[in-house]
Amino acid sequence: MTLLNQVFDLYIDLNITLAITAVVWLSVKMMIARFGNKLAFSVQLGLLNGLFAIFALSPFVALAYQHLLVAEVVPPVMSVNLSDYAVSQYLRGGIAIPAEDFQSLLGLRARVTESILTLAPGFGIGVALFLLAGFAYFATRLVTSFVRLHRMLSACHSWRRLGNVHLLLSDWALVPFSARGLTRHYVVIPSDLLTESEDLKLVLKHEFQHLRQGDVAWEIGLELLRPLFFWNPFFYVWKSEVERLRELACDQKVTEGNGVDLKSYCMCLLRAAQSGLRKRQDQIAREQSSGIAAVALLEVQDRLLRRSPSQKLRRRIEALLDTGKFRPHWSVLSLFALPMVAVIFVTALSIQKPSDWSQDRIMLSTIINLDRMDRPTNLLGERPLR
Repeated sequence: MTLLNQVFDLYIDLNITLAITAVVWLSVKMMIARFGNKLAFSVQLGLLNGLFAIFALSPFVALAYQHLLVAEVVPPVMSVNLSDYAVSQYLRGGIAIPAEDFQSLLGLRARVTESILTLAPGFGIGVALFLLAGFAYFATRLVTSFVRLHRMLSACHSWRRLGNVHLLLSDWALVPFSARGLTRHYVVIPSDLLTESEDLKLVLKHEFQHLRQGDVAWEIGLELLRPLFFWNPFFYVWKSEVERLRELACDQKVTEGNGVDLKSYCMCLLRAAQSGLRKRQDQIAREQSSGIAAVALLEVQDRLLRRSPSQKLRRRIEALLDTGKFRPHWSVLSLFALPMVAVIFVTALSIQKPSDWSQDRIMLSTIINLDRMDRPTNLLGERPLR
């Protein structure tokens, strides 16, 4: 049970850290908007992906820091723990509640964890079944998505090959999209697009840019994490931000290139949307094209609790017409990102369980014992804390 407790604690810590990371990003997003939203979308996407990488590394950093504290390489005074800080504030009079109630609050997470892991009747077994059922459901959807993608790629016609990038033609795809295997990358083009040479060039530039940005790998990574974080609303906030910025960054990069006319690119997006919606209305390959782990040129399907495809397309075109985005020097960007990284790492450190009983905790236990001894009615029914 000890190992299971550790794994579950790590799982809860990751969910809390993800929530804080999302809040940090949304705060930064508000700051960017306040300054006129002039920061290049590729820079914003880089910051977003960088913050997620920091979030993924945070458990290892917290574990390493705990080992340094135990080995006394880091002085105990530099310990960063929210629970220990709360105990310290209580002993100094900063928290005015009964000692036993305060001790009960400190142990709430441990009791909830124990209830879930032991499948206690009521709340414990209900939460455990909810987590297991949700994980099984979304894991099944993920497997189905990859099977569906594999079938769709197998049904495509090979057109050209550029290194490890395979260009495929599909009679069923609603819109162009990019996908990847372990070593190969794929760009799937609807067959009817071959008759539109100018649109075809722009679409290929768009999809190649997605591959250069690593957008397909990030999309697959987030889909792999969905079964673990399916209940966390901040995961969906994060995924929505990634989807938004990767398209805006890709559009911006493509239109900045030589020989790409902005008006032609916008009209290409509109024609692709019209074609995709027409195919969708005719129900052509609806089952094969929905819910696959890939990065499409644009979205033509409504999703629950998401902006409609028309709203997304309008936002992309408005962003393209808003020129003048700037890219700060990496040193300036590093100074800007440093406080965000610090907040994430401090959060990961502060929510760790205390390694052992500190002097403050021994004092809190003593206070509780003294309070119990001062209550004669409880002497026969309770034993002092040890």
